[in-house]
Amino acid sequence: MALIMPVLVIILFGIFQFGIAFNNWIALTHAAREGARLAAVGSYDEQAIRDSAPSVTIQYIDVTGIGGNIGDPVTVTVTGDVLNVDIPFVGSWPIQLQSTASMRLESSE
Repeated sequence: MALIMPVLVIILFGIFQFGIAFNNWIALTHAAREGARLAAVGSYDEQAIRDSAPSVTIQYIDVTGIGGNIGDPVTVTVTGDVLNVDIPFVGSWPIQLQSTASMRLESSE
């Protein structure tokens, strides 16, 4: 029991931390897609991007391609808050989550 319990605790906490990180990454991916879609149709709104991922604190939003020609790519990169992964007996380390989405410009407003 003394040999197996620490290994099980490490695995269990690793699964929990991975789940939290994956959930945050999915939220950032959704926010990036939402931002790219809004930018592609000509109604880009930074607050709408931040509101589309309420479970994650978004630090940076980088948009390229707005104001180009119709059909040119619009790329939105969303960077979330640093997530500290903490697993007992192993350690703690920070990870920065980021997601990028690109769509074609449909309107040149």
